[in-house]
Amino acid sequence: MRLINLAATMLFVLALALQPIFPSSLASQGKNPQQGTTPGPPVTKTKLEAKGSCGPDCEQWVKTLTIESANKVTFRYSTEQPGATSAIWQVSDKPFSSGSQMSPAQASQAPHVIASGALGQVPSPGHVSTFDINFAVFAPKTPTTPVNYWVFVVTKDGRANAIGLASSPVKVSYHAPSKSSVDLSGIPVDPPKPMPIQIDLQSFTVNVTNEGIGDDDPYLFVVAIYADGTTVKPLNLKGSSVRLDSPTKTHNNLGMDAFSDDPKTGKPYNIPSSIGHFEKGILPLPGGLPAQTARNLSRVTILVITMDEDNTSDSAANAGRKALVDNLQKELNAAIQSTTPPNIPAIQQRITDKIVAAVKKETLKDWWAPWGLFDAVDPDDFIGADFVTFSYAQIQNAGANGLPINLECKSSDGSYTINGRIRSK
Repeated sequence: MRLINLAATMLFVLALALQPIFPSSLASQGKNPQQGTTPGPPVTKTKLEAKGSCGPDCEQWVKTLTIESANKVTFRYSTEQPGATSAIWQVSDKPFSSGSQMSPAQASQAPHVIASGALGQVPSPGHVSTFDINFAVFAPKTPTTPVNYWVFVVTKDGRANAIGLASSPVKVSYHAPSKSSVDLSGIPVDPPKPMPIQIDLQSFTVNVTNEGIGDDDPYLFVVAIYADGTTVKPLNLKGSSVRLDSPTKTHNNLGMDAFSDDPKTGKPYNIPSSIGHFEKGILPLPGGLPAQTARNLSRVTILVITMDEDNTSDSAANAGRKALVDNLQKELNAAIQSTTPPNIPAIQQRITDKIVAAVKKETLKDWWAPWGLFDAVDPDDFIGADFVTFSYAQIQNAGANGLPINLECKSSDGSYTINGRIRSK
């Protein structure tokens, strides 16, 4: 149901995004948009940006940049120019415009190129390519007055002829450091402080017994999953991972069994802190994302699988839990590392998909069967599984009061409910 709702939301957002493409006035009147129109001015199909500075683990790309020393500046460009096979960068020391924003006067004003360099093969559509320009080659060591430069990219065809419009220029303003300014480049920036959080699974209730009132021997597999800025780096997805916490004890980890004539149907029981209490620090996703987006995409997930003990050995149950955690770690890491930036929301969707797969009994059997969890003559019963996900923003906004955790683990073999709370400390 969560995935269906998510898909519906995405389709709704997509519909809103496409709406301006088809104006309602034209659609309602049935007019042909090609009738009575004249072609608009040509626009550049090449985009260029410079890399700005916003601190460690942060990256932003801008159209204007100010520098105080003649060093290397990093740029990135992309192009959808048909027929383009290669490109060059150029630097002008006088302003100019390209594309549809040119005035007639500007159109006749060509750039005054003072430096250039080859960029080789253009990136494929939808991709970017980065390059550096060393301003020390042509800029004064210490300008007496501010100097402005305009950097742009020209695409070329297979015969090395310019093709299409040059990119809109990036303006680089270069001036000497202010005498009153203090050079802080050698002082490391303090890393962001993690927000400490606390997860407490508090109560366990049997709604429908598996073997009769007072005859169940329930136990839990609990996994806390942290897909946050501590180990998920949008600018280095190949080196990213998730963090997992999972108590190792399995059989009788709720402290109740059939010998004590518990649990009773409908009666809530306390969950021991040894399997239900977790404390961790989490961070928003880094990489220059807008602050609110970074907080929304940083997630904590609590996954609970409920079992009823029969004749599976303790060692097999413990090995099964370890197999679950190891495989879940592997699957979630692969989900993150195979995502192409900057499509960060896809990370969360892939993680959700893997968790959904993990709570299916068929997947559990595939993961656990080699360790004998279901191989006993009377194997432990799988009652059900559920998970819930919270964002950094939700936890932060809830404050000390926290947010409720409500999990329903049910199947044809029974029904258990787990309640708890997640909060910032």
